[in-house]
Amino acid sequence: MSGRKPVVSNSSPLIWMAKIGKLTLLKTVFGVIVVPRKVYEEATLDKQSADSVLISKAVEDGCLEVSEEKMEEARVLADRCGVHLGEAEAILLAQKLGTELIIDEREGSVTAQIFGVRPLGTIAVLLLALGRGRLTHDGFKECLDSLIASGFWLSVDVYNRALGEAQSIAKRKE
Repeated sequence: MSGRKPVVSNSSPLIWMAKIGKLTLLKTVFGVIVVPRKVYEEATLDKQSADSVLISKAVEDGCLEVSEEKMEEARVLADRCGVHLGEAEAILLAQKLGTELIIDEREGSVTAQIFGVRPLGTIAVLLLALGRGRLTHDGFKECLDSLIASGFWLSVDVYNRALGEAQSIAKRKE
């Protein structure tokens, strides 16, 4: 691993970023992205899907690292908090590494916060990319629209707030 602290990801942000062709953006924004083995298996379950192929290739290319760390408490956490096993493993791995967790599911985000882990959703990752000069304002909007076109659910209110935040980030960068 490089000198930067790794970031842990759950499966759905990987899948969504792959669907819109922006999986490599994670590496340019964060450096090292680590996923528990269970998350990798969830993200590549459908071996024939384009996003599964892209995620597997990202592991081969070193853009994503798969942690083989055993998370014995994950099953208990999943059962008690109503999150999937992969989410539980990702939360516990992020807690152990003392880093953020890229996750979109509400229950998983709330559980992460309870465990002292800062959750970041896919939209927040795109905003970070914009703020760090890895996306333009137009590129950010294209990503949002592509996510929605791919089936990512976003309320009109959240969509408008994200565009407003992107606009203010773009203005600060001028």
